[in-house]
Amino acid sequence: MLQLNGFSIAALFAVIVPALCPAGLTARTSADWPIVENAPVSIQPASMHVSHDAGPSLSAYPPLPEGAVLLNSSVHYFDSIDRVAGLLDTIDRAREALDPDRLPNLEKAEAAVIEAMAGIESYLERSTNDSNQSAWLSYLTLEPLSDAISNGDSVSKRGRAAVELESRLRGLHVGLELEPMVRLRRNLQTYIAALRYSDPKRGLQSVEKQLDAIAELFVVKDETPKRARDRGGDSSEEAASPGLTHRRLDELSAEEIARLERLLSGLSDANQAPAVTSQIRSYFSKPNLRGWVDGRTITDALSRPVNNPNDVNDCILGTRLLGSARIVGNVTAQLLPSDGHVRLMVRMDGAFSSNTRGFRKPITLDSNANGQVYAARQFAITERGIVLGATVGTADLSSRVKRINHPLKLVRKIAMRKANEQRPLAEAISENKLRDQTVREFDMQTAKAAEREFPSIDEAINPWFRRLDLPALTRTIGSTTNAVYSRANLQRDSGLAALVEPPSLSAIRSATGQGIHPGSYFSAVQVHQSVLDNTITNLLSGQTMSPAKINELVGALGIALPKPIPAPPEVTAAIIETSVGVDLDVDELSLDTVVDTVAEVADSEPAPSEEDFEVDLHSFRPVFVEADNQTLRIGLRGTRFAQGDREIKRTLEVAATYRPVIGEDSTMWLIRDDEVDLSFPGTRRLTISQTAIKTNMEKSFNDLFPNELLHRNFTLPETIKLPALAGRELKVHAIDLTDGWISIAVR
Repeated sequence: MLQLNGFSIAALFAVIVPALCPAGLTARTSADWPIVENAPVSIQPASMHVSHDAGPSLSAYPPLPEGAVLLNSSVHYFDSIDRVAGLLDTIDRAREALDPDRLPNLEKAEAAVIEAMAGIESYLERSTNDSNQSAWLSYLTLEPLSDAISNGDSVSKRGRAAVELESRLRGLHVGLELEPMVRLRRNLQTYIAALRYSDPKRGLQSVEKQLDAIAELFVVKDETPKRARDRGGDSSEEAASPGLTHRRLDELSAEEIARLERLLSGLSDANQAPAVTSQIRSYFSKPNLRGWVDGRTITDALSRPVNNPNDVNDCILGTRLLGSARIVGNVTAQLLPSDGHVRLMVRMDGAFSSNTRGFRKPITLDSNANGQVYAARQFAITERGIVLGATVGTADLSSRVKRINHPLKLVRKIAMRKANEQRPLAEAISENKLRDQTVREFDMQTAKAAEREFPSIDEAINPWFRRLDLPALTRTIGSTTNAVYSRANLQRDSGLAALVEPPSLSAIRSATGQGIHPGSYFSAVQVHQSVLDNTITNLLSGQTMSPAKINELVGALGIALPKPIPAPPEVTAAIIETSVGVDLDVDELSLDTVVDTVAEVADSEPAPSEEDFEVDLHSFRPVFVEADNQTLRIGLRGTRFAQGDREIKRTLEVAATYRPVIGEDSTMWLIRDDEVDLSFPGTRRLTISQTAIKTNMEKSFNDLFPNELLHRNFTLPETIKLPALAGRELKVHAIDLTDGWISIAVR
């Protein structure tokens, strides 16, 4: 009944469900669900105060494209100082409870590593051929650590060999996700921690210093201390020591949060102060990934007209009916509020009409009928499957006998009276049959949505996560009456996620300045900067990177880098022929096309060769992203820079700052400040030769960071089975950078 005009309910779920449900799905049916229409939404944004200001003058920023507007705003969340006071008390109790017996046992950790290395050799010997076994053993290079352990080398030498082997067990190579590889990597991490705390006395002293460092992050010296009530502050602040003031959690910078996370990792390695780690992680525990799909996107894709003709061949109360019938109406969908799964009600509302001739000796009768039909079914999309609610339906019918066909008037009169007497019963029977047929056909159509098996996201991402030693992705999905959403979290055992919830979509900065509201966007994503600290930071720690290696990593992860769109061949040929367009007739060409093509031609000419550079990344925050006050800061921290035969061994930090802008067509993108910020933390001056290298470094890093981000439109594949979405072009309509959250919406 519903598979008309190219529409199929199953086709909709073939597109929507794989994006929401990570696991292979099965169908179940529940017959006791009520049909709920127009349910209210009770989801409200977190309490916050939003302030907007004009920001610095435009002269402080690089020139903007014509028609672009610079955005600036800040969002302040309020945090109680009591939690910090409680945390400092927990730290004091942890100092008193330090236990040398809880430190990792070096002897056991070393034995586990030896066993795991033997396990890998045994696995390769029985599971692969000689050449592949040799290649893997050559790549892993187990001998340095094995020899250091057997020779009883110093802690530093064994630790260096263990760290190098552990880093080789994290990478893009297929096979690193295998259990023997993962087991050795985890045992190595425990072994490295055991080596670090191999001396119990010095180990506990190190733990005490870490606890002190954590406490210092939340206390600031006050040169002119006053009682909290004199300043109108929180009365709990009086508990602080004279001259000291407690800092709120939201006052920590991204750098300080990263330092806090590193200190917690040290405590975790030492198996000490678990209450401190647990308490801090409970504060920084908000899921750091959010995704939204506008409800209208889904409901519009599902809504279709119904125009379903049918032949009538039926028998009611002994009368054979032949003729035609038609249902004309619409299939619509409605999202229902639910957390933990997406709940969707699909319904069909139609108008029924029929024209029939009835045969019952000795007469025939012509009649028509009109009425309304309704059918509905709920879908619950979960991580484990699709649960189908029972299909319900109604039918309301009214019929009229137009004429009785018989040569005798008396017979026609008697037949008409008899037909009118039986009409209520006949209509009731017809309504039941129409309702049952509508429900049966609607049930069959909607059931097709649950027959398909969808690919499991877990099966796709888990091998990558195991290879790269990334934390498990915890997530949930749900729906409101206006949107489908997903919440996910990437957080290491000792890592920190988001401190605050992301801003409400209605509060983020958009091209119209009015936020994002139902019906005004296609989809939105909100990513917290802590995602990077819990994933890529650990992967790249201590690695040597170059532009070529960065491209290799990006390609292996399946991220498509934007490629410039070439100008039409005739334009390029004309510009080359006329010496870069001096005499070119551009009446029918846009200025942008000519300018871009001139740049392409100029770039294609031979240029002086530039040597690639490489950077040894720092072990602390090797890469970082900071989003706040409507600016995005992307950077890296290294310990060595080399280009050709020139080298500088100094801690360096390079960062590019991006700011959101609005174009004339109500799109938004990010534009970079003119120059990247290159600095050398520390007090030592650069030598003359190092100063000369700095100029080359600035040029190299300026080329590494693109001038614009998110400035290209996105096109959905033509292969999408829903005509309403296939080939659709999406433009960035909103960019908001607040409190570590990067919010992007497209429409």
